[in-house]
Amino acid sequence: MNKHKAGAGRAFLVLLLVLSVTRLCPGYSVLTHEQIVDLLWKDQIQPLLVKRFPGATKDDLRKAHAYAYGGCMIQDMGYYPFGKKYFSDLVHYVRSGDFVVSLMQESSDLNEYAFALGALAHYAADNSGHPTINHVVAVEFPKLHAKYGEQVTYANDPKAHIRTEFGFDMVQVAKNRYTSDQYHDFIGFEVSRPLLERAFLKTYDIKLEDVFGDPDLAIGSYRRSVSTIIPEMTRVALLSRREEIVKDTPNFDKKKFLYYLSRADYEKEWGSVYRKPGIGTRILAFFLKVIPKVGPFKAAAFKIPTTQSEDMYIKSV
Repeated sequence: MNKHKAGAGRAFLVLLLVLSVTRLCPGYSVLTHEQIVDLLWKDQIQPLLVKRFPGATKDDLRKAHAYAYGGCMIQDMGYYPFGKKYFSDLVHYVRSGDFVVSLMQESSDLNEYAFALGALAHYAADNSGHPTINHVVAVEFPKLHAKYGEQVTYANDPKAHIRTEFGFDMVQVAKNRYTSDQYHDFIGFEVSRPLLERAFLKTYDIKLEDVFGDPDLAIGSYRRSVSTIIPEMTRVALLSRREEIVKDTPNFDKKKFLYYLSRADYEKEWGSVYRKPGIGTRILAFFLKVIPKVGPFKAAAFKIPTTQSEDMYIKSV
């Protein structure tokens, strides 16, 4: 009984956190930004790291990869719990390119450089991906297309964008396109606070602490959100809409759907807390399945892309 109560309590907590994540910004969503880093890692990011730091070992580069993960979502940190929207609005819309250049120029070691390259990947992906995502939202939501035309921006309908982006991620995971040998996931990603502080001050003449108040809390929440909430949302998606997600995926693998994360690797970094979908997750999945998708719950009802939309998405990446 206590176990079930704990599960129900945890489901409620995760529900609140899931709803808070629906403030995430436009462009590609979390899994896609991470995938882009992995696609670039071998042929572009790693060679740049080795060229500047030729003494880097295999272990050094593995750690640097985690910083590249952290950098590839840093522009969105302000949209996470305990973040400040003002920060993310600045780095997205005001001197956004200069901010990335400052990160590159201010980086002084392997990890900082990897972090800066991750942020550069985010910047480039957002700029190239926005038109595609805007068009896909128009395709997926005919009423929005009728109202706004071929391009439906994030400002036009934030919830439609979030539903579309998360739906893309879920289908790519379900179809085994994020493979275990090339996708380290988000569990080990790191943030270089000193570099972030220097680059932010250089670009905007504002101290990071003047925006966040407690930067460590914001950074910790950002890292925890991506390593905990997103996996929980994936488990919920598996349970609540499994049939729809995998209807065209005969080789569906439930273990791979759960982020292709081996228990050994997870425990090595975060301790033995990795869970299969438990009672709390099942409660949350049931709750999100039956509750009317209105208000803040609307964004939780992710949109499974059509074949046409999925093709456009893949080409844009």
